[in-house]
Amino acid sequence: MFTSIRGRVLVNVEALNMTESVGNYVKRRRVPVILPSGGYTAFFVPAISGESVAHGFQEILAKIAADKNLPVCSLCSKGIFLKSTNEEILKEAFKLNNVPKSEKDVEKIIVTGCVVEDIGGFLYAPKGGGQVKRTSHFSTGYMIPVKEALEATIIEPQLHSRYALGTPFVKRGREGRQTGQMIYYVEMASSVYTFGFDLDTTYIGKATFDISNSGELLLSNVDERKLRIETALRAVEKFILEFMFGAKKTRFLPVVEWESLVIAVSDDTWTVTSPNTAKYVENSIKKVERYNPNVKLFIYVNPDVLAGTSQYVEKKTEELVETMKNVLERWKKNIQDKLPEYADKINWDEIVKEKLESLISKRLEEVVESRDLTYISTIQENYKKAYEKAQERENVKIYDDLATCIREAVEEELGRL
Repeated sequence: MFTSIRGRVLVNVEALNMTESVGNYVKRRRVPVILPSGGYTAFFVPAISGESVAHGFQEILAKIAADKNLPVCSLCSKGIFLKSTNEEILKEAFKLNNVPKSEKDVEKIIVTGCVVEDIGGFLYAPKGGGQVKRTSHFSTGYMIPVKEALEATIIEPQLHSRYALGTPFVKRGREGRQTGQMIYYVEMASSVYTFGFDLDTTYIGKATFDISNSGELLLSNVDERKLRIETALRAVEKFILEFMFGAKKTRFLPVVEWESLVIAVSDDTWTVTSPNTAKYVENSIKKVERYNPNVKLFIYVNPDVLAGTSQYVEKKTEELVETMKNVLERWKKNIQDKLPEYADKINWDEIVKEKLESLISKRLEEVVESRDLTYISTIQENYKKAYEKAQERENVKIYDDLATCIREAVEEELGRL
C-alpha cells in the first residue's frame, strides 16, 4: 500500500527551522528558489527542512509504537535518532553484549527490535566493514513558500531582551555600567508553505538489504506487521493534525491553518502532484482519471478559501463606505468652523459627487490591484474547478473538515491491509 500526501499550509510568525547563531543573532533557514517571470528570478526564502519534518514524525511514531507495546530501541524511545550508526550505538540501543558478524543477523536485530528504524531506515557502518543499509519507508522534503506567495514572503528579525537587574548575577562593564540586560534577535517568517509526505508499506517488517532474502518477513507473524503499518498510519494522522514538528515552539508557537490537503491511497506507487500552485488539486484528479483508477483521493479545502474573494471584497467595500462618510463629515465641519461665511455658498452636491467619484475610483483600484485579492481570487478559481471535478468522481472525496478527511483516509488505508 502506498500513501501520498501533499498540502499547502499557512504558517504565521514562525521560527520552526533555525540554523546558526552569530553573536546574539539567530538566523532562520533560507533556501534558493527559482521563479519564472519573463525569465528566471532567484529568491532566498524561508524553509523548513525535510530533516526537521522527519524528526517530528519519528518522535510521534516512537510514542505511539510504545503505547501499542511494539518494540522501540532505547535511543529512539528518547527521540535520539542515531539509527544504529556503529557498533557502540547498536550495543547501547539494543542492550547487546556482542554484535553479530552476519549482515543478515544485524538487519534482523534492528528491524525486529525497533519500529522506528524499521520504518525510518538506518545505516549501520562499523569500522571493520560489514555495513548494513535500510532505506526509509517514508519520504518527505523541504517545505517552501508556494508560488503564488513567493514574492510576498519575508524574513524579519525580532528584538528580545532578558533582565537580571536586582540579582547578584549582574556584573559591571568597563565603564562601571551594569550589564543586567541581554539583547538578542531571532529571525521569524510567515508564509503559505508546501507540504509533502509519502509512506510505502511494502517492506515494513521485511528484509531489504541482502538480495538473497529480500522481501522475507523478519517479524514473528503477519499480525505484528499489520500492527506496525497501523501504527505508522496513526502517527501520520496525529502528525498532520497536531502539526508536531519544528524548533523553538515553546516561545515562538506559530499560528497554523491548512489551506488544502490531498491524500492519495493506492496499492502501488502513486504520488499527488506538486502543491507549488493551487492547481495541484485539479491536476491530481486529472491524474487519477488518466492513470491508475484504483487510487482514492481524499481532499480537504479550507471553506474560508472558497468564500475568500467575496468576503474580502465585502470587507473592503464596508471600509470604503466608512472612509467616504468620515471624509465628508470632516470637510463640512472644517468649513463651517473656519469659513462660516462660505459654508452656505458651496455647492455641496457637486463637490460630493466629484470627490466620491475620485475616492471610489482610487480605492477600487487599490482593491483590484491588492496582492491579497490577487492571491485569493487566483487560488479560489483553481479550488472551485477542483471542487466541481471532485463531485463527478466516485473515487474522489472532498471535505470541509480536516480531521474528518484524514480520519477517513486512514480508515481506507487500514481497510486495504
